[in-house]
Amino acid sequence: MILSFLATIALTLVTQSAEAQDTLGIERLQEAALRNDPRVAQRALLRQATDLRLEVIAADRLPRIALNGQATHQSDVTRPTFNVPNIAVPDFPKERWQTTLDVEQRVYDGGDVAQRRALEEARNAESQSALDVSLYELRSDVNAAFFSAFLFEKRAAEYQALVTDLDARLAAVRARVEAGTALGRDAAEIEAERVRAELQRDEARASRRASLAVLSDLIGHPIDTRAVLVLPSGEPELTHPADPDTIAALRRRPEFDQLRRSRELLDREIAYTSVGNRPRVFAFGQAGVGLPGLDQFRTSSDAFYQVGLKVEWRPWTWRSGQRTAAAYRLQQDIVTTEERALGRKLARAVVTDLEDIGRLTAALADDERIVTLRVEAERQARAQYDEGAITTPDYVETRTDVLEARLTLERHRVELAQARSSYLTTLGITPPTASHTP
Repeated sequence: MILSFLATIALTLVTQSAEAQDTLGIERLQEAALRNDPRVAQRALLRQATDLRLEVIAADRLPRIALNGQATHQSDVTRPTFNVPNIAVPDFPKERWQTTLDVEQRVYDGGDVAQRRALEEARNAESQSALDVSLYELRSDVNAAFFSAFLFEKRAAEYQALVTDLDARLAAVRARVEAGTALGRDAAEIEAERVRAELQRDEARASRRASLAVLSDLIGHPIDTRAVLVLPSGEPELTHPADPDTIAALRRRPEFDQLRRSRELLDREIAYTSVGNRPRVFAFGQAGVGLPGLDQFRTSSDAFYQVGLKVEWRPWTWRSGQRTAAAYRLQQDIVTTEERALGRKLARAVVTDLEDIGRLTAALADDERIVTLRVEAERQARAQYDEGAITTPDYVETRTDVLEARLTLERHRVELAQARSSYLTTLGITPPTASHTP
């Protein structure tokens, strides 16, 4: 019963400890960083600003209402003389005033409102794609902090293993010193190496905490130092930069979408230039009161109104519209050159990533063999040291060689995972999430 009770308690503690350790993959962190970035709010703000501008444009279809007033004094007025007996012409006043209510309604605008609405939507789409480009850079920030934290975690673990081993060696040497079979210098040398290993372990732990702090700031909530970082699983399918599949994959980058949106915006600008010299037709009405009114021979104020149609047309604009459209087409050519330059830049980045992946993949096999050989050499050196066949510095040097070999192996593993992640990021592909801890 007691053993069963103790086993239950142990199982509960292990379960609680496992639950306390959060497993973090790079894809999960990237998604969290994208959700947490303050610039995400710009998406809704850009849409709201566009909607407001569209409402302003739509208001141009509504009647324009204006209230106007004017009062003047003039130095002279018309004085008609008819020289007709018994007909007297009154003197017209030199003071004049008029108040009117003017209403104007567009009947035909030549497509002006429709083109402006399309242009505004194109601007919003281009702004949204520019926001996607700026947010995509977060993936590289997460990658750098994630792999740095993972590497320092492995370094701290290796140095802790060295400290544990040196603790055991130090206890054995001290016992031999007390027995008179070893010199105090041997214990001092091991203890010095142990202190150095502790310092490097603490430095690695501090660097890991700093990297986790960066990740915490990126994702918007603290990350427990006990969190388990998981490298991306699987190997991406590698293709040559000139392969059609690679070229198509590069098109997933948000920069290409932004350039496409820029061309569409310029298309809308070109289409809008053709609206400038189209005729406009307006219906208008005016009602008011003034002195004089429409009857110029009245000497008292009078109410009046008038309605009609008005046409505005500028058939000659001295080719300003054509020149403006030509300038926009040149801007489209500039966008095309930017797109080609971006494609070549990313292709060069893919080449670098592929070379790093190939180099590190080949290096891992050699690293594993070196670790195996170093461990075997350390095992033999330990036996010789226990027998007194070699000195303490010789054993410490052998043990340090094992540490350096393991650190190199872990560093190359992390660099390989980082190169693969960089390759996928360059192509605009989200890395897969690992289901286990390597």
